[in-house]
Amino acid sequence: MGALGHFLEREGIPTVGISLVREHTETVRPPRALWVTFELGRPFGRPDDPDFQRRVMEAAFDLLERTDGPLIGDYPEHVAEEADFTGWACPINLAPGAADTLASEIDRLAVWYDRAVAARARTTVGVSGLDMPAAGRLVTAALDGAIPTAPALKAAVDDLKAFYLEAASAFPDPGSSRTRKAWLWDETILARSLLALQPKLAASADAQHRILGNLTLIPATERYRLVS
Repeated sequence: MGALGHFLEREGIPTVGISLVREHTETVRPPRALWVTFELGRPFGRPDDPDFQRRVMEAAFDLLERTDGPLIGDYPEHVAEEADFTGWACPINLAPGAADTLASEIDRLAVWYDRAVAARARTTVGVSGLDMPAAGRLVTAALDGAIPTAPALKAAVDDLKAFYLEAASAFPDPGSSRTRKAWLWDETILARSLLALQPKLAASADAQHRILGNLTLIPATERYRLVS
């Protein structure tokens, strides 16, 4: 979207964006961006805090008056990190066993996902058009060498990540968004499957597969888990 800003500016339309990853913004060099230090997925900071979010938006809109871009403004407020993870645990056993598969893990999480959807009356799952067992089979097939197109695989993976995190939000002790993400990447077969799939995509002869493997399959915050 930062690159798109340049085209809009040429047509006389001023633009501003929110930056969550400063390194990416410095590379793209959009006309104007407000860099924030919030958790990925929360560009306006604390949820359910409209006053805080309004301040972030106003700071971004203030940059529209600047004509000396490309520029990155620093937002001065920070959201305190959630540091105490003690006492939070997944209420179902996802410790891998000899017979465990991605399919069985998805099946065990289905009841928690259904509870989350019933409580919130909404879901972010659905971009792939697949049910979650089918999305899991797509990932398993890719691990076995039958790699689908990059858009289809990315959509399936995005749906699976959302399915897992939404399911975890319905656990008796749901923790925080940060602990749920840590659970996903520390304890699930899905995470291990994606980490195993990444080098296959990165070494693919298909350019789109390489982009998926090198840039978007594994979040930047979890790439330290990849084996060099």
